[in-house]
Amino acid sequence: MLRTVEARSRLWCFCFALLLLQTQFTVHAISADQSDSPPDLPKIVLEDFPPEIRSEVERAYDAVKANPNDAILNGKLGMVFEACNPADDKAEASYRRAHLLDPTAMRWSYYLGVVLANEGKFEEAVLNLRDALRSKPEYLPARVNLGECLLASGKWQGAAELFEALAKEDPNNPHAHFGLARVRAARSDLNGAAESFRKACELYPQFAAAHYGLARIYERLGNKEKFSQELSLYTSSKGLGPPFADPLLADVLALTALPSDGLRQAAELANRGELPEAAAAYERLLAENPKLEKAHVSLISLYGRLGQVEKAEGHFQAAVRLDPHDPDCYFEHGLLMAGKEDYSDAEVAFRKVLEINPLYPEGHTHLGYMLEAQGKPDEAVAEYEKATTDFPDDARAQFALGRMAVNQGRYAEGIRLLLISVRTGRDDDRPAYLYALGAAYARAGDRENALQYLRRAGEGAEAHGQTKLKQEIDADLKELETEPGAP
Repeated sequence: MLRTVEARSRLWCFCFALLLLQTQFTVHAISADQSDSPPDLPKIVLEDFPPEIRSEVERAYDAVKANPNDAILNGKLGMVFEACNPADDKAEASYRRAHLLDPTAMRWSYYLGVVLANEGKFEEAVLNLRDALRSKPEYLPARVNLGECLLASGKWQGAAELFEALAKEDPNNPHAHFGLARVRAARSDLNGAAESFRKACELYPQFAAAHYGLARIYERLGNKEKFSQELSLYTSSKGLGPPFADPLLADVLALTALPSDGLRQAAELANRGELPEAAAAYERLLAENPKLEKAHVSLISLYGRLGQVEKAEGHFQAAVRLDPHDPDCYFEHGLLMAGKEDYSDAEVAFRKVLEINPLYPEGHTHLGYMLEAQGKPDEAVAEYEKATTDFPDDARAQFALGRMAVNQGRYAEGIRLLLISVRTGRDDDRPAYLYALGAAYARAGDRENALQYLRRAGEGAEAHGQTKLKQEIDADLKELETEPGAP
């Protein structure tokens, strides 16, 4: 969705590599609604909705059935559909009906434009967002979303003019400078892009997506020091971005009454390591609503971790039936197959993930693991390199490349990559990365650095309760420390 700053930041972090390569989206040119009559009222099955909101859905739906030509009632039904399930095309159909019934109402054209953008229909979204701005030209969220859609559809001149106008009107608007930076990056104006990204970061220091974009620009400019600095700032910003008030979408969010509390509580149990309790919580949600696909996906992982493979497989099959295009479902199944050491089936699953979403986080990395496990090192390296191209802060991919380089005797390159993984990796992964780095220095004949990093690895493993890893590190340390001349 384009409904929150965090979602917008993640979207542009994921697709920024494509923009830098000047990749254009292929879309169908569709004009704004110009048909003679509205689309049919979407058909619904109340049992598809969580029990808590069925009565609200039913009321909104019945109101439209009784008054099918009422634009407001059709639009409100679209808001209910969007609040229930933003990925469902029922919201689009309802907003389209409302917009056709009252083309002058800014709210419906705006909602339709946002939904179309979220579906990747950028050219049609542009037309509807322009319709919205004709009614209310000062509405900032519509202008920013329009700029994003122009950029995503390869209309860089239009995007540049829009973001330049926003920056001129309000020089302290970080979104304007961020948009302008992306346009300049897409046009390979690297210095101009760096200037605009820096301005966005100055205006909002925790602007994660802007730090990420600036890091990629410095990478292309060959400034490794600033690349690392910005990548670190991106990681520490944790997906944050400047506030982006959107009163119209706030009205949609106010209708949200999904069983999110139940899902959140179950997820919290899983995060605390209370796996049986978390599984039971998800099962209770499914007893109320068997079509809650995200609960099935979560149970693939939970039952896999609990060693109950048959139950995990059953929930995978259920999730696929509900949504055959959910990459999360296939990713969790890939992990399940990998846990069984069924690397071939895991490879198939991870390839399916990337077929659905070529920019799925860690998709290429895990595919690389499976290829490496099957004795295909060259293919594995190609996947790890794709991962680091799309996500330069993917510590696991950097680690895998570094480890393979060291094993092939390319110590300098391997150490460089392992250092990146140490800087950018998760806390619980870092002891293993430090261990590999220490071993790499040892193999390269640099005993001083080897001892330094092995000791840090041991301290980290002990702090994280990684007993087996600590024992392995201690054994290597003991051997290295007993060599003559050890510090």
